[in-house]
Amino acid sequence: MGNGNTSTPRQAPLFLCSPGKNYIKDLLEKEKYLFGDDAIKLMRQLKEFLRVRSFQNRISTFVFEFVVARYSPCRAFRTAMTEINDLAGQHEVVAENLQANVIREINVLVKDCKEERKKHLQEGSRMTNALAAQIAALERSKRAYEKAFKEAERALEAFQKADLDFNLSRAEVEKQRTNMTIKQQLSDEARNDYAHLLQRTNEMQTQHYQVLMPDVFRQLQELDEKRVKNIRNFMKQSVEIEMNDTNLVIERYKSGFSPPVDFPFEDLSALRNGDGSGLNGGGVNSSAGTGIGGNLAPQSSATLSGHLQHHPLYHKTDSATVKGTMSAGKLKKRVGLFGIFGSNK
Repeated sequence: MGNGNTSTPRQAPLFLCSPGKNYIKDLLEKEKYLFGDDAIKLMRQLKEFLRVRSFQNRISTFVFEFVVARYSPCRAFRTAMTEINDLAGQHEVVAENLQANVIREINVLVKDCKEERKKHLQEGSRMTNALAAQIAALERSKRAYEKAFKEAERALEAFQKADLDFNLSRAEVEKQRTNMTIKQQLSDEARNDYAHLLQRTNEMQTQHYQVLMPDVFRQLQELDEKRVKNIRNFMKQSVEIEMNDTNLVIERYKSGFSPPVDFPFEDLSALRNGDGSGLNGGGVNSSAGTGIGGNLAPQSSATLSGHLQHHPLYHKTDSATVKGTMSAGKLKKRVGLFGIFGSNK
């Protein structure tokens, strides 16, 4: 099993969780620091201050409430202590939520993924080592078979040479025959052992590459898919939180105004001539103000004033201008949602 090709790529995604986990841990430590020993002491003193003491504590309830209610420094100090208490409580809630909902889930995810990954890699390494040991045993058996075969060949040659030598006694010839027989038997045994190990190694190799290792790779793939799904869930929760924040911004800055109506046409020349027909609600006509050409009925200055008064950007003033015209009022800057576009923040 190529550990460099299987373990390293699957180790890097787990390490990607570490920066986020470390960031959350740092944030948690800061929240705990803000709600640390000093804050606990301050809250204890605050509770001691805010608590209405009884007569056994040498201060009566009446005197305490009278002092707090009458003098501004006491009221200001009590208000400040109350705000500090609320702020410390908020930091405490943030720290508890980070510890319970974020850190714990990330720790469980990273721990489970590391343990499962380690188990699968160890299983793959064990299978790889077992196959390597089997191949090494096969190589040793092959070398033993080669050695026994060569010794049997030399014993056979020695027997044939002794059998053809008439100067040797029969005892010498029988000795060479016996040696040849023993070497041949050892060669056959080594051959059988080699054949048995070869068959077993081939079966083990087939099982290793076709069944065992694919199962390990499948488990590693499922582990990666599990990690990706958990990260997706974390991102989805983050997106949902951002969407909720966006909705809060929308609710905060939406104005509730209706879309503005179209601006009517204003014919200043007609107003100057004094015929009072300077407005045309349906558009501009070449014979405006003369009644010729089927032009629409002119609108009065009061009509224009009514249009502008209903416009969301209209703001009425008391300046002495031409009544009924657009110059009769100043445009009020639309606040609310459009205010975010003029900010440099």
